[in-house]
Amino acid sequence: MASKDDLIKQLQDQVTLWRNKYEALAKLYSQLRTEHLDMLSKSKQLQLKANSAQEAIDRMERMERDLKAKNLELADMIRERDRARFDVDRQKSSHREESDRLRREIDFAHERAEDATRSKGSEMSTVLQRYNRQISELEDSLRVRSGALLPDLLLMTVTVQTNSDR
Repeated sequence: MASKDDLIKQLQDQVTLWRNKYEALAKLYSQLRTEHLDMLSKSKQLQLKANSAQEAIDRMERMERDLKAKNLELADMIRERDRARFDVDRQKSSHREESDRLRREIDFAHERAEDATRSKGSEMSTVLQRYNRQISELEDSLRVRSGALLPDLLLMTVTVQTNSDR
């Protein structure tokens, strides 16, 4: 019997040993499961953060592309503005040159008109002097003729009266 008791005691010791091992394994498994769940949670958080970071990176890249596009658009607009300013300056310069040319032409036309007025005035003065001289000559000639004709007229008047008296 003693051997049966020893055998039972050995079996009970083995069961206790296996129970202790099982409990230790169960405790370790529970701890590992908790750590695994924590790791999964952290992994999900890290994945969310990674996704969020990737989204932020994608947004930043999109914004950088948009910024580059806007910069190119701004550069185009600045070039267009500068071209428009150049055209305006060129038009102003052209207008100024045209105004100056027209002003010179007007001044030249005024000078020609003044010269023509002076020329015509002097021609008119010459013509008036000539006509005045001719009028004076004609008046002088008329006076000379009327002076020569006056005695003949008086004589004719007297002759006509004497003939009519008869």
